[in-house]
Amino acid sequence: MQPTQAKNGIPRAKAQAVEERVENTEVALRERFEHARDLVEDLRDRAEVAFHERPYLLPVATGVLGLGVGVLIGSKLSRILFFTAAGALLSESVRGQVAKISRDLIRDLGDDLDAEDDLDAGEASAT
Repeated sequence: MQPTQAKNGIPRAKAQAVEERVENTEVALRERFEHARDLVEDLRDRAEVAFHERPYLLPVATGVLGLGVGVLIGSKLSRILFFTAAGALLSESVRGQVAKISRDLIRDLGDDLDAEDDLDAGEASAT
């Protein structure tokens, strides 16, 4: 029985050369894959060490990534992201002050309305 190459009319030397190239390419691809995997593992290890030593880096990196994506997508989206993040950060510290100011404002408005009602009532009784 003849090999497949001989049946198809491919010379044996050419078939071996092709097989050698395929094997060389396979070895080169495996080496590149292993090199890339080593780089990724090294980067992951460095990131883990950095995030364990400095836990504030993760929120900062996430914010920078979000801002970068917002700038790439459009200015309106980046403004929304920025103001949402700023509002979330400030809401805890400013919430009490805003509530106090709004209570004072409503109380002053109520006092002014009561004073005007008393003046109106006094004028109505005088006439």
